[in-house]
Amino acid sequence: MAEFLHFDYPLPNDEEVEHIWDDISRLRHEVYATELQQYDANSEQKIEDPGRHFIACLEDGVLAGYISLNPPQEKPFRITTYFSKETLEQTVYAECSHRLNSTFEVRALTVNPIFRGQNISFRLMRYALEFILERDGTDIVAMGHSGVADLYRKNGMTVFDEHGVLHGETLYYPMYLNPLTVMKEHAQRIDDDIAAEEEDDVCYHGGKSWDTSKFDFKVRDSLVVADVLDSPFPPCPEALEVLREQLERCCQESPPTQCEELIETVAHVRGVNAKHVAVSSGSSSLMFSFLPQLLNQDSNVLVLSPMYGEYSHILTHVIGCHMTNFVLEQDDGFRINADDLVEQSRLHDAVIFVNPNSPTGVYCEEMSDIVRRIQDESESPTRCKMIWVDETYIDYMPDAQSLEPMVETTPSLIVCKSMSKCYALSGLRVAYAVGQKMTELRRFIPPWAVSLPGQLAAVAALRNPVYYRQQYDIIHQQREELSRLLQEEMFTVLPGVANFILTFLPEQTHHTSSSFIEACKEKGVFIRDAQNMGVTLTNKAVRFAIRSQKENARILQCVKEVLSENY
Repeated sequence: MAEFLHFDYPLPNDEEVEHIWDDISRLRHEVYATELQQYDANSEQKIEDPGRHFIACLEDGVLAGYISLNPPQEKPFRITTYFSKETLEQTVYAECSHRLNSTFEVRALTVNPIFRGQNISFRLMRYALEFILERDGTDIVAMGHSGVADLYRKNGMTVFDEHGVLHGETLYYPMYLNPLTVMKEHAQRIDDDIAAEEEDDVCYHGGKSWDTSKFDFKVRDSLVVADVLDSPFPPCPEALEVLREQLERCCQESPPTQCEELIETVAHVRGVNAKHVAVSSGSSSLMFSFLPQLLNQDSNVLVLSPMYGEYSHILTHVIGCHMTNFVLEQDDGFRINADDLVEQSRLHDAVIFVNPNSPTGVYCEEMSDIVRRIQDESESPTRCKMIWVDETYIDYMPDAQSLEPMVETTPSLIVCKSMSKCYALSGLRVAYAVGQKMTELRRFIPPWAVSLPGQLAAVAALRNPVYYRQQYDIIHQQREELSRLLQEEMFTVLPGVANFILTFLPEQTHHTSSSFIEACKEKGVFIRDAQNMGVTLTNKAVRFAIRSQKENARILQCVKEVLSENY
């Protein structure tokens, strides 16, 4: 669980603070000497931060990141050694006006690489804003390197990117922030962040519509729920028929204890060995059951970023292992660089991929080759002993090649597949995993893990692929149509392959993703704020689930109304 600790320099006589100070100095060397090459590396591998006030974020005792501040009385600020007086007067000082005597400087905002993509920077900035406002601060100035300019913008900074200066190998920009304005504009995000802390690190998901409707389904019928990726089509008729016929029995009878027929059906339909199949109540259940058995606190795990957030939550908050983000960039269309991914994967104990990826909607055709290369020991040994590939959305693609057949020859491979999104069984909670490790992992799944209606519907769904392929064709048509219409509204839309699209708000709107989501919610349309789903996603990132044609039309109408009210 995250802990935030405030201290000042000179350091108090406190052993814990001294230990954190050493960690900060090592982190600064890792980031600013090794990664950014702003400073020369040194034998001690430490660079001290000359700031005055410090706020450190600790995750189970490990330094996840820190922010350092200089108060008004500490002028001249650090930025005066990098930028000319003329540049500062044209940029940050022009914003501060006559309030320099109440202006603070953010000296550094640094996040440990293994914790990037987990909202640490926003939370540190939130604590810093509170600290500054409590001391009657009115303005904040800073400098930040170009590689994370979008991250600073996401946290409310104005970045003067036309006034960059090169220091070492890194380009820096002057930046400004008004704490009161940011606290108002990000009020909802701050409230959500505080609530997330109070929820004891429960992973955030969509589904906020239930807060509005409760179990009043008349209210629910009036909403458009596009913040979760439930399918807009019903289960196949055979699934619905068996549930209707056996409704009373589904309520009062216990299901097969170990889901034997469901396992046999998965094995038959997917062409895998039944002993290599495990089923449970949704993919989250499989993740929470299996990953703590496969990994421990000493494990080093590589994950994609952006990627489904439940994985990073389990790795950091449940298992407490060391997680590294393989960062996917928007400029590259969030595509995977296979060579880099293989190289980094071989240096980790385990890797976790989602393919097609969520929230990006990108499918990696090279995944089978990537798996082979990670495990190839013909020239050198690999450290990687577990490859987990989540293929929840792969059935939407008629020509995609599942990795399920590879498990017979690849002991380290586990393929996880939810039946929620592609088979319209979200409410029944069914998923399965395939891999040689299942023979050992099954014992960590409790008996009766899948309900009787879940087992009956899943078997029927697996036996009726033609119906679902027809539904997927409709989804593809609706996705392309909604994408086109959003582009006409000046959204940046990434091409998707499943039942969702990742977009970025029009540049000319004053809305952030958070304020846009809230405005849509007021109109009964629920859309997913994607800014916290990956380190490279900005506060303009929004994900739309593809719904029915009628619901998509209402989504578009809502979007037009919200944007027109804000330009």
